[in-house]
Amino acid sequence: MPIVVNCLKAMRRTFIIPLVLATFLTLPAAGQQRLYPVTAGRDVPVVLSPDHSGLVVDRAFRFKLTLGFPGADSTVFVPDTDAPVVMLWLRIQNISADRPVEVLTSKFMSTDDQRRTYPGLSVDDAVERIVDGFSGATSGTRTLKTLSLGRVANIPSEDEFKASVRRWSLQSGSVLPGILKEGWIYFERPPRKKFTVTITLGDLSSQPLVFSTEKQK
Repeated sequence: MPIVVNCLKAMRRTFIIPLVLATFLTLPAAGQQRLYPVTAGRDVPVVLSPDHSGLVVDRAFRFKLTLGFPGADSTVFVPDTDAPVVMLWLRIQNISADRPVEVLTSKFMSTDDQRRTYPGLSVDDAVERIVDGFSGATSGTRTLKTLSLGRVANIPSEDEFKASVRRWSLQSGSVLPGILKEGWIYFERPPRKKFTVTITLGDLSSQPLVFSTEKQK
């Protein structure tokens, strides 16, 4: 009889653990803090749609860019992470006839509401931070986090997870005429739950783009 009981327990663990992990990883990215565009008192166009919210910079006959955060219905990959990283989705569309647009993420800057400045994080640095904060890093979830990065129930390995983050990140380089380029850009997150940040995008635009953890009314 004890042998039967032990077999049943082992079978239950075999089915329950992959189910829990698979369910856990298909939940919305609750760990990643969403930022909302701030438009009050600012002459900056805003785009609000079911799958995106952001601020728009339009350089006539050159390029159009949108900076914001994808909506819940978006197909954009959003890593589930508690890492202290600010993530924003940058979309650049080169509308010129013959001029490439140069993107240098190393020139991107963020300034918080306490006037502290944060340089943009490189993709490699951001990836490492995101993986460190993958699905939380508390003692209660550390074991689950370790299992989640394994091969249980077709869950990607750590290397595959890193590759996904890199693939969806915006890299420095030229955007040729008629081409659209987009991806995540990263900054260190201020050490507070609620904050406002002002983003500047180097040579792309000196116009400050403001975002907050508080949804605007």
